[in-house]
Amino acid sequence: MSIVVTESGNISVTVVQKGQPAIKVSAPTENPVTVSIPGVRGVQGPKGEQGPIGPTGPAGGPVGPTGPTGATGPSGADGIIGVDGATGATGATGATGTTGATGATGTTGATGATGQTGADGADGLNGADGATGATGATGATGTTGATGATGATGQTGATGQTGADGTNGADGATGATGATGATGQTGAAGPTGATGATGVVGSVFQEGGPTASNPDAIEFNSVFGLTVTEGRAVVDQERFTQNYVLNIPNEGSIIKSFGKYLNGDTVPSQGKTAIEVLTDAFQDAVNPSPTISVGTGPDWQHPATASTISVTVNFGIQNVGADGSATIQYQLGTSSSIPTGSWTNVVSYTDSDVFYNAPSKTASYNTNVAYSASNYFHFRVLVTDNTTGTTQQIRYDYVTAQSFNSPEVLDQQITRINSSIPAATNTTSTVREYGDVQTGLRYDVKREEAYDPVNGSAIQIKIGSNWRQITAPSSAYVLTGLSNNSTEQDILFNISTDSITVITDGVIDLTAEPSPHEYRVLVDSQYGATRYVEFNDINYYYSYQVCFDTTALSTSSTDSEVQAVYDAFGGDDNGNNEREIKTGSYPSSIGSTNSYTVQTTNKYMYIFYPGTNTISTMNLDGVSPTLGAFTNIGTFSLRNRYGVITTYRVYKSNSTNAFNNNFLQIG
Repeated sequence: MSIVVTESGNISVTVVQKGQPAIKVSAPTENPVTVSIPGVRGVQGPKGEQGPIGPTGPAGGPVGPTGPTGATGPSGADGIIGVDGATGATGATGATGTTGATGATGTTGATGATGQTGADGADGLNGADGATGATGATGATGTTGATGATGATGQTGATGQTGADGTNGADGATGATGATGATGQTGAAGPTGATGATGVVGSVFQEGGPTASNPDAIEFNSVFGLTVTEGRAVVDQERFTQNYVLNIPNEGSIIKSFGKYLNGDTVPSQGKTAIEVLTDAFQDAVNPSPTISVGTGPDWQHPATASTISVTVNFGIQNVGADGSATIQYQLGTSSSIPTGSWTNVVSYTDSDVFYNAPSKTASYNTNVAYSASNYFHFRVLVTDNTTGTTQQIRYDYVTAQSFNSPEVLDQQITRINSSIPAATNTTSTVREYGDVQTGLRYDVKREEAYDPVNGSAIQIKIGSNWRQITAPSSAYVLTGLSNNSTEQDILFNISTDSITVITDGVIDLTAEPSPHEYRVLVDSQYGATRYVEFNDINYYYSYQVCFDTTALSTSSTDSEVQAVYDAFGGDDNGNNEREIKTGSYPSSIGSTNSYTVQTTNKYMYIFYPGTNTISTMNLDGVSPTLGAFTNIGTFSLRNRYGVITTYRVYKSNSTNAFNNNFLQIG
């Protein structure tokens, strides 16, 4: 804009707009000339330093009501019963004094050590999770603008060969410095010219806006109109009177747009100036798109002195030049669903960290929560973009604690330890004759968790459908000194009698317990659930017996008379006699390789079969029928060498010295 005062005293104001004809306004000097234009916004200065942070506001709203308490879990299994301490000896009674005086009382014997307290039973199940509150509706996502097509990349020309480096020439000698010339005298100052007259100061202002005094020129970026009222020239911005449907069709793969508006979109221009329309088209406020990633859950531990969780967030501010704020929060839950309780602030970020294309941030949080299988560590990030028209965005993630490793039970072994009675043929550690119950149990225990000390172990036996801990002899074994990743080896427990004492059921006669006998080892640790590992089952069977005796039993013989012949068995498998466990049905083959030699004359051959079935076939040397050479003298209640009574079918040869170096095949 230029302001000119003519010789006649008139003032001329010229306003120039890029791409438009110049507008000239003139008025006599006695009338003011005013051009109203929209003020031009200067270049935005640099951002000032952040002011001090104000004091923290009052705490948030009241805490929500506590959810219902879960049902109480069933009671845990009985813990290990400690060994009973020995009773101290009773001190001797003091000598009786003379009449009238009482003798000194003898010293009381030392009290026996108190047995170790049994380990606590396993914790009951946690109560059911409370109902999860409804999740709020997610706001609609703004329309994403179409991406323009990428032009094809031109081919790169071949690179020419590099020429060989030329030889460097020798450095020339440095010339001598010339002498400094004499300084000339300063000339006299000329006279100062007369000061010109000061021109009239004009003014430009916007209706309702600031006034710019004596500007040299103003360039307009708007459509405007001109109004002259009472000697005053006013330039007003024109406002659109309607909305416009954009008509800029695409050309092939080239997508055209007017800012954020595409072909066919309605531009909301009605009532807006050109600047306002342009600003709306060129600035599309997009909500933040944050992300959150929670690292590995904390190690299983008690107490939780180092249960640190790493959380990485990206704020996702998408508006160019925008900034904002963000907060990471934490809450402990009982399921993967977003919890409805109160959130705890982990860390907050200001606009110095939250801005367009800002790098990700990682925060560490110490949950200080002891492990539970129902623990879910939930985190969320809340991001706000300061751009007008955007809303706060929230993202969630969670992690669970790493799984707990119970103490291990390794290398379980079972041994038959009854050495006073010879075992029947086919006896093993887990296949035995009824009554052969004395057993050795061996195992190892390994500690698997640094934060879960092992208390001890014990042996249980299954009585009916219930597992009972063996207390006499005591099966408890203390393991409090076992360090992490260490193994206690060769823990031994022997049952060297036929009866034991167990929790709840008291004294148990093992010879009367049905087959199979089941044992297991339990290991109790300070925080984890009790670990149970079973040994192989011990299966029991009755044996058959072949023996030779001079006694002539008959169908009228009593149980005691038959028992006497059964007890005179002698050695096992010594050529005359045989005693073998039968795992199949009765009767069945005694074994075609056995031969029975009569070393003493006048002895009958006896066959004792458990059960009541009769022998249907008997072949000498597996070929010649010889059942008629024996008499079925009946069934009798007989006690085996382990004291177990059962019914036996008994056969006797009709004559003595009946078989010499022969075998019988019986079925």
